[in-house]
Amino acid sequence: MGARYTVHGTTQQECQEALDALCRLMGAVPTTVPIDPAGRGWIARAVATTEAPDQVVRGSVMQ
Repeated sequence: MGARYTVHGTTQQECQEALDALCRLMGAVPTTVPIDPAGRGWIARAVATTEAPDQVVRGSVMQ
C-alpha cells in the first residue's frame, strides 16, 4: 500500500493550495477535493503515485 497524505486549511482556498503543492512536490494525486465536513476547517486527501525504490525504506538501505 502506498503513502496517503492529508492536508488541512482554514479556508477552502488554503486547503486547495496545500493539496496542489503536495501533489506537485510529492508526485501524489488527489483522492478528495477540499471539504469542510464538520464546519471546523477544510481537509483534502491524496495518495502517492509511485513507490519508493526497493533498496530504500524510510531512509535506510536494505541489505
